Amino acid sequence: MKRRDVLRAGAAMALGAAAIGSPRSVLAQQKLVLKASDVHPAGYPTVVAVERMGKKLEAATDGRLSVQMYAAMQLGGEKEAIEQAQIGALQLARVSVGALGPVVDDLNVFNLPFLFRDTAHMERHDERARRQRRRHGL
Repeated sequence: MKRRDVLRAGAAMALGAAAIGSPRSVLAQQKLVLKASDVHPAGYPTVVAVERMGKKLEAATDGRLSVQMYAAMQLGGEKEAIEQAQIGALQLARVSVGALGPVVDDLNVFNLPFLFRDTAHMERHDERARRQRRRHGL
């Protein structure tokens, strides 16, 4: 068992113990502010989208949940945002797929921009792959 698995299990147990010891109504009334990060400046469409999501979330939960947006790399770049999200210091990390490739290996397939010559080449390849899957019963 890795150290982080032990830490996660311990944190889960601590939260569980706190939930058991506290009345539900107290937990339901606690306010939670979710930290969000983006590398783009305020006013950029992705930043505005997260801010709007935060306002909708706050309205839907009667203010119990809200989002604090840190735009313009205030908390670091994409790599730092991913690292902060991994340890729980950041709840929403708006990052590109390219930055996630080293963390989630399967996403690297989207980082192959020159795999196909053009759209027609991609469609031919996709059709061949479909035929192969059908032939092998997949």
